Amino acid sequence: MDITPANISASPRSRSRSRTRNSTANSRSTSSTRRPSIGKRSLSSSSLTKLVVTPTTIDHDKSIPTVHATLDNTLPLDFFKQDLLSLIKTLRISKWHKRQLTVANLIVNRISGALTNSIYKIEYYDAQQNLQLPALLLRVYGRNVDSLIDRESELATLIKLSHKRIGPRLLGIFTNGRFEQFLDGFITLNKAQIRDEVISQMLGRRMKDLHYKIELDEEDSTAELPTAWRLIFKWLKIFEAEYLPGYIQNNFDPKDVFFVEFSRFKEIVLSYKEFLFDKYDKDSFSSNYKFCHNDTQYGNLLLHESFNPEDIIVDTPVPSTPTDESIPIIKSTSNKKDSNLVVIDFEYSGSNFPAFDLVNHFSEWMADYHDPEKSYYIHEDQYPSQLEQLNLIKSYIEYDFQYPSSGLKLANAPELLSSETTDASALVQFEIKKMYNECVYWRSTVQIFWCLWGLIQNGPLKPSSPGSPNPNGTAEAGIDSTYNIITGMDNLNLDEVIVEEAISSSDDDFDYLKYSQQKIAIIIGDFIKFGLIKKDEVDEKYWPIIKYLDTTLLEL
Repeated sequence: MDITPANISASPRSRSRSRTRNSTANSRSTSSTRRPSIGKRSLSSSSLTKLVVTPTTIDHDKSIPTVHATLDNTLPLDFFKQDLLSLIKTLRISKWHKRQLTVANLIVNRISGALTNSIYKIEYYDAQQNLQLPALLLRVYGRNVDSLIDRESELATLIKLSHKRIGPRLLGIFTNGRFEQFLDGFITLNKAQIRDEVISQMLGRRMKDLHYKIELDEEDSTAELPTAWRLIFKWLKIFEAEYLPGYIQNNFDPKDVFFVEFSRFKEIVLSYKEFLFDKYDKDSFSSNYKFCHNDTQYGNLLLHESFNPEDIIVDTPVPSTPTDESIPIIKSTSNKKDSNLVVIDFEYSGSNFPAFDLVNHFSEWMADYHDPEKSYYIHEDQYPSQLEQLNLIKSYIEYDFQYPSSGLKLANAPELLSSETTDASALVQFEIKKMYNECVYWRSTVQIFWCLWGLIQNGPLKPSSPGSPNPNGTAEAGIDSTYNIITGMDNLNLDEVIVEEAISSSDDDFDYLKYSQQKIAIIIGDFIKFGLIKKDEVDEKYWPIIKYLDTTLLEL
């Protein structure tokens, strides 16, 4: 978990509304393109007696204090600290609110790699009194994400997880954020650690725990569509109605993102959906739903700093002839240290097919959000090999074995079940191969999901109007004041929109348009291999950008 001193006095970063794909964005004050926010007022400058604390119920005897107050994390640091102390006292945060606290002893550090929100570690140390309070995690929601995240649904999920003692405890909620328990001793995984075969097996088991130990509500378990596809259709409508007209008005050819006309892109997405859904029985389609995280990138995975992968290796088999030669020999690990790996940030969670969660994680292997030059770029050569995928999938399937793991339609499955000679190992290997194939099928869903996410995050194309007092701003109500948030977009440079380098984005230092185009490159490559689109439907100038991943299936 990369932590840097907060630089809160700078102007707001538009990446505050993102998954925070790139952790290089802590230098908020260095960009000359940043526009200052105006009309800022501190919470502490208003009367705190107007703040009414109400409980958010967890169960019959537990609740989380909640207050209708907006925290502005773009204030100068001392004002921001004062507001934090005011909120902490108002929300009666345990072990903090009864103390006489001073701004000088409050330590605020920005955490890099956070998702959708601005994340801070809040500490308090008074050397004179030898007083050190337990650290807090402060989460300030990104602006303009209402189209992406249902905060009520997210809080309902967090309350459910709190009840199950999964993840950090909720301590207090305010209008645009919350306080949580800070998990001391845990650090965010990086792009190298997720490739470690032992850690990868741990993650497989942790995902299985989420999928099978968190119950879905009746509404989610019987929904017509899984969460990922509900959001895909929602975001398609938003993009077409609210953003696409601005692309046309600003002479931005949508094909420079989608490689085909947007109407054709919608058609092939629908064709792919039918291609995917037809692989499952319609009558029992929703029986495949499990509680899924839906955003298993490495920034959402925390590992305890004391963990040593060698501690859980049970056996490293000597190469021999396996029962099924298509399943390679993989070392075995125990689950005794699995609590050392924590999955956080459930903003996109909901009912889904487990294969989506697994292949979403595999897709994140291709990303390097810390790259100072190309944080948006998808490195297709970094997609996990078949062996690396099977390493995680084998751990997932074997742990708390469930048969069947899904309702994927397969002609020979009944024969396998009815065979008198079928043993447990044959069933396990059958399920491993089946899940591998499902990950191939669901991979395009992951890319469509995050492609549309990137386009919504980028926002409408609205070139700034010089001299306009607030050309692209939004007004956000605070306590006794209105915060005018400036989020205008710099003029686009679209002279040569042919390859991925030529797409321009907003004044955010993460390029959402290029990121979305990178996702499209994988989608088109998979669709060509699936036979859902012909390569010659794509303008030849985009051919060099198409990314082809392996779509080979394991024989069942």
